[in-house]
Formats: sequence, structure tokens, C-alpha cells
Amino acid sequence: MGAAHILLVGLSHHTAPLNVREKVSFSRTQLEEALPALRKRVGDSIIVSTCNRTEVYTATSAPAKTRDHIVGFLSEFHGIYEKTLAPHLFEERDADAARHLFRVASGLDSFILGESEVLGQVRNALTASSDAHRVEVPLSRLFHGAIRSGRRVRDETDIGRNALSVSFAGVRLVQKELGDLGRLHVLLVGAGEAGKLVARALRTSGVGRLTVTNRTHERAVELARDLAADPVPFEDMPRYLDSADVLITATEVPGLLGRDDISNAMHSRPQKPMFVLDLGMPRNVAPEAGDVHNVRLYNIDDLSAIAEENLQLRKSAARDAERIVEEELSRFMRWWESQEAVSAVKQLQERAEAVRLKELERALRKLKDLTPEQRETIDALTRALTRRLLHDPSVTLKQPASKQHIQALRDLFKL
Repeated sequence: MGAAHILLVGLSHHTAPLNVREKVSFSRTQLEEALPALRKRVGDSIIVSTCNRTEVYTATSAPAKTRDHIVGFLSEFHGIYEKTLAPHLFEERDADAARHLFRVASGLDSFILGESEVLGQVRNALTASSDAHRVEVPLSRLFHGAIRSGRRVRDETDIGRNALSVSFAGVRLVQKELGDLGRLHVLLVGAGEAGKLVARALRTSGVGRLTVTNRTHERAVELARDLAADPVPFEDMPRYLDSADVLITATEVPGLLGRDDISNAMHSRPQKPMFVLDLGMPRNVAPEAGDVHNVRLYNIDDLSAIAEENLQLRKSAARDAERIVEEELSRFMRWWESQEAVSAVKQLQERAEAVRLKELERALRKLKDLTPEQRETIDALTRALTRRLLHDPSVTLKQPASKQHIQALRDLFKL
């Protein structure tokens, strides 16, 4: 195996505020451009980008150099200074990197513990990389292990029962602030995956009137049909802003609504407040819109109260989930470490074969009168000797072998 390390470089809600996270997030369209460009710099790589994290995973034999390439790539692609980005980045390697991904896929590293959307986002990250280029075995195996861990946590622990998504948490925040949704008119902007989850959460919570709009009107119509909502053309959105009690945005369009858009909507309803929940990443609504009179603007990071409430409910389930993560991590690491031994054995065999052929050729030049049968006998003899000599070391190394043994082999034979 050429790569000796798994490397993770990224940032998350643990290390970076929303105004930094949104600058380095990747939309689906951006990933199509970014993944081939990143591969040219660092080789096989996968980007996990959600509302709470942007993380790059790669397999490399030069982790320090690769880390610098990843940081440079993020800086250049998103137009953000490295010195601005660097304080918010974290790095993990090998088992720690794998454990982190397994915990992410299992909802254990989420802003909302056990949230249900992240497993699909990890799966989508693998799919996006597979569509952009062939994902090599180490990263493919790593991500499939993480997905298996996430599925087991969903199936085998209480963390997967009535799991709370970011979208449901957002709707719960609306209820917490405004009470009964049955008397309210909600305007939802966005009919993608996040928008669908918000719409379902609103229907489950008993929303009175639900209006849906989207840049692609057909998607709004489809979602509205499924959830008994009213679809409206995207260009008519300002008219519906005038009457909405609640505006929820969940799109990939940064700066979709500015302060003036919200201010204009409020002119016709100066005494009627508007609750705005921006679930976009990057943010869809300009932060300055929150300064408009009678507007209450919230974003993803304002879900902390709901996250804390959820944390208390799920602490015992999290312990069971952590146990599953460690089981799946052990399975993956046994495989990962065996690959290094397999690589060392293969290199040893190739070195031995090269030496055998060189010495055989030298001997046969001196023994010019041999018949073809005699030459074949000598060839077979040297092959058998080489095979016998390497058998025991090869078998021993393919058992669980320590890194010290593998390195000793490389040093002894200059592999």
C-alpha cells in the first residue's frame, strides 16, 4: 500500500463560528469542480461538507505536506486567507481520523446529538467523490465502515429512535418561540433535501398554512403536492413575504435575501412581527435583516437550546453508540494495518524475485552448455528456494503485526 496514513483536515462547529464555516462550505455544484482539482493536488480524497463542518479526508504517505496542500486548496478555492482559516482548522490521523468520521456518521459529533441527516450526508460525500473520480480502496473502505457504523447506531440504539434533524430542531425552535403553529402562515424557501425535511416537520407540527417556493418551480410544485402546501413562483416571493408570519430558508444560495428585501416586506405590516429562520449554508438571509423593526432572525447556531435539550435526553443512548463506533473502528483498523503488512510482504517478494533473476542470469551465462531442460530445472530450483525462504516471514507478517516489525523488515531489506 502506497499510503501509510489516513489524514483528516477540516473545521466544524466545535472550532469555527458560522461566519467562517459558511465561507468554506461546498455546494453540490462546487463539489463537482472542487473534487477533481483537489485530487490533482493530494491524490484520492473525499470532502464532507454540511451545515456544521467541512472536512477533507485523504490517504497519504506524506501527511505534513498533504496537510499544507489541503489548507492551500481550501484557501484558494474559497478566496479566504490561510491565516484567517488556520486558527479554526483541526487535524487527525490514522485511528483518530477514522474514529472521528465514524462518530460523525453516527451523529455523535453533531451540533444536535444523534441528528438524522448526517448519515446521508456522509454517504452523499462518498457518492460525489465516486462520481468525480474512482475512489481508491483505502478511502472507500473507510467511508463504508463509517456508514455501517452509522446504520448500526440507528438500528441498535435509542439514539436512532425519533432522531432529531436540524430541520426538525428548527421547527421546534419556531414552536418554542411562537407557540401553536396552527394559526400561522409559514413561507418556506427551498425544496431540496433540507427543504423537504423542514416541510415534513412543519406538517407534523400542525402548521396552519404552508407556502413553498423554489428557483426550480417544478420542485416546489412536487413538494407542495406531497404535503398539501401552496406552491408559488420564485419571482412572486416578495408578495408572500408581506403576509408570512414565519419565513424559513433552506437553500444553497448565499445572500438570497438582503436587508432591503425584508425591510420592504415589513413596510406593509409594520405592527405584524416576522420570525425568520435561516437554515442555509452559506446563510440565505443577510445578518443585517435582523436589525429591521419587528423582525426576529435566527440561524443554525441559534439552535443551541434545542441541542442542549436533546443532549440530556440522549446521553445514555450515546454511550451505546460510542461502543458501536469503537467496535467498527477496531474492525476497520485491523484491515488498515493488515494492508501495510501486505504491502511490505509484496515489496519483499518483488525484491527477492529481482535478486533471483539477476543471479540466475549471471549463473546461466557461465553455464553455456546447459540444455533447455537443465535451465528450467535451475530456474525452478531458485524459485523454490526463494519461496521457501520467504514463506515463514510472509505468513508471520500477515498475522496482526506491529508497526515496529513492519518497519524493521523495510529497514533490513531496504524496501
